[in-house]
Amino acid sequence: MLKSEKLKGNLDRIQKKAQVKELNSIFSKMTAGVLIDYRGIEANQIVELRKKLNDSSSTMKVIKNSLARLASNDTPFAELAVQFTKTRAIVFSDGDPVEQAKVLSEQAANIENLKILAGILVDDGKTSILDPSQVEALSKLPSREELIVKLLFLLQAPATQFVRTLNAVPVKFVLTLAAIRDSKS
Repeated sequence: MLKSEKLKGNLDRIQKKAQVKELNSIFSKMTAGVLIDYRGIEANQIVELRKKLNDSSSTMKVIKNSLARLASNDTPFAELAVQFTKTRAIVFSDGDPVEQAKVLSEQAANIENLKILAGILVDDGKTSILDPSQVEALSKLPSREELIVKLLFLLQAPATQFVRTLNAVPVKFVLTLAAIRDSKS
């Protein structure tokens, strides 16, 4: 073996260890992820998909399956390690999982070869593995912002109604006085 080939082999090993470490960090820190199969998708479609995912604060990372299986040990993704085969990518986010699911479901409908394989939600150490139909159901939920607006509206409604009720008594009194004045004139 030539010295340059040995050096190249060491670089490959160092790069692989760095990739495993990076994937392990992603798998450990993410709160939501979706495993997709992108086989047969054109490059321009992948670029468009990545752009839409970035707009929703999500990231798509093509994974090398053997490295992903190693990296998933002792992480919530360990349960999905058996699915790290063929052409796989992971879409992950620390933000709103609903927004990520909406983008992927919409794109899966538009891009024939894009397949959602599984999803994962992690919250306070509890891991939920989602099948494709559950990821689709997640995409139909209102986004976090929509839920906050609805909650604020519900919290505001009783106060608004109370103010209207309080205001009704003086208004009726003034209208009654105006009617008495009009009848005397």
